[in-house]
Amino acid sequence: MKDRTVQAFQDIFISYGRRDSLEFASRLNRRLVDRGFIVWFDYDDIPFGVDYQKQVDDGIERADNFLFIISPHSINSPYCRLEIELALKHQKRIIPLLHVEKISYETWQERNPGESVEAWQEYQAKGLHDHFQNMHPALRRINWIYVREGQDDFEAAFTGLLEIFDRHKEYVHQHTLLLAKALDWERNQRRSPYLLIGEERLQAEEWLKVRFKDSQPPCTPTDLHCEFITESRKNANNLLTDVFLAYAEEDRAVAEQLRNSLRREGFTVWTNTTDIHAGADFQQVIDLSIEEADNVVYLLSSAAAKSSWCQHELNYALSLHKRVIPVRVEAIAADEMPAQVRELQYIDLSDNIQETDYQQDESQLLRILRQDAAYHETHKLLFTKARKWERQQQNPTLLLRGYNLRQAEGMAQSCQAEPSLVPHCRCRNLTLLRALLST
Repeated sequence: MKDRTVQAFQDIFISYGRRDSLEFASRLNRRLVDRGFIVWFDYDDIPFGVDYQKQVDDGIERADNFLFIISPHSINSPYCRLEIELALKHQKRIIPLLHVEKISYETWQERNPGESVEAWQEYQAKGLHDHFQNMHPALRRINWIYVREGQDDFEAAFTGLLEIFDRHKEYVHQHTLLLAKALDWERNQRRSPYLLIGEERLQAEEWLKVRFKDSQPPCTPTDLHCEFITESRKNANNLLTDVFLAYAEEDRAVAEQLRNSLRREGFTVWTNTTDIHAGADFQQVIDLSIEEADNVVYLLSSAAAKSSWCQHELNYALSLHKRVIPVRVEAIAADEMPAQVRELQYIDLSDNIQETDYQQDESQLLRILRQDAAYHETHKLLFTKARKWERQQQNPTLLLRGYNLRQAEGMAQSCQAEPSLVPHCRCRNLTLLRALLST
């Protein structure tokens, strides 16, 4: 028995159906261990007197690779189904191995002595004898490794398996490490001490940026990965954000989809469902969060047009000369739109039919957010400093000095010389900034 306290992570988790594949899974486990891999295998890794399901769940969470040995028993087992669904939920690298395709009548009789032919026929009708009929749809979309007894070359298959383990090994392992930390953060009420800091945070942000242009990714970040990493960056930046997401409650589903898409691209996002804590002054928090965001993405719908909260958020963002990006989420006539956004170019989600349509609109939004991003971030930083100075009765210790002062002066001069230098954020109202510079 391996010492579970010494090694918290595994290279491989083996999921299989005992009736069909216990001997094969045991042999595969021994070969992998002999190769130096740390393998989670239920015969070795579940002590007596413990919560069985928790041990299994922990094993899947903390394993880089999820091996699923396909057979009629594993496909039809509710326990194996839970395992594959958890691996899919965590977006693990899943490697299916086809071991047994069908159970013969003779094998069924050995396992069910005394049963009638009618019982066998009913067994067949339910697809319980077959590996494919009740297969999880996700497994059908993944290339399998063939390890059928007496039909396939096991050594060649094993060599191919080793090659898969070695492919993008570091990326996959980082996926596992960050998932474990993100789950720990989630299980501890998402408290800030559990967020990433320092070099570890920067490495996570770089990992999130990785794209596999010439091949399919071995695994993909979950929404929890993306939230955990971007919340860590938000925390490091004193809760300043890239995007304030303004929407009506009726459009929450679209808002959540958009929020997750932005986090996948590394943007920090403010929403009322995640960033307003119990006991806080709702209006005060919203206004401050708009001030502390580079951009305001406004979900345009009939519900938003009628919402006094959305109207206030829009008005306040425009009064601060924030870059406001309208995203139309349903067909709405021009005269129903708030007057302030009728002249603004909007992104239209309302005409989307296929997934690719949404992806094109998402790409357009990302291009806008990345355009002049440094300018808008500087605008935000200077404005929040000026606001803080104002709210503290023009505290002289908060005045700009050195590089920060020169940077602000340059920005103010540029805005005065070219008011349309940066669309959506002309910075014409520089009263606070000028006061901060001249005092």
